[in-house]
Amino acid sequence: MNFTKTVAAAAIILATAAGAFAHSGAKGVVKERMELMKDIARQMKIVGGMVKGEAQFDAGAMSRAALAIASHADEIPQYFPEGSLEAPSEALPVIWKDWDTFLELTDDFQEKAIALSKSAASATDVAAIRPQFLELGKTCSTCHREFRKAD
Repeated sequence: MNFTKTVAAAAIILATAAGAFAHSGAKGVVKERMELMKDIARQMKIVGGMVKGEAQFDAGAMSRAALAIASHADEIPQYFPEGSLEAPSEALPVIWKDWDTFLELTDDFQEKAIALSKSAASATDVAAIRPQFLELGKTCSTCHREFRKAD
């Protein structure tokens, strides 16, 4: 369980840190999707901070962050028009070869974020939320592993 937490936390930290540098020079839809992903990382960091005990648990803030993630998840496909690989994009061409899997992952990501938002809204502590957050993080990691250039 500690390994899973570490992997999820590392993925969030790396996505946030790498995102700032990677955006330089981005234009058009590539820049827009990088900004979308950057906001997802910000929202994940809000929830992750509470899950890891680095921030005080706030059910409302966690629920809002998860809802923002769900909203962004719904938007992801529109920011990946076929062939949008202009530097500094980290998208791999396999996205469009395996579009159905890409869409399944974005749908799964959205469903897990909605479930997290609903659970968080009525939670009294972070213990019940932790497994859902880790599952949400695994979905991020799976999509990045399959469809994003490795760092």
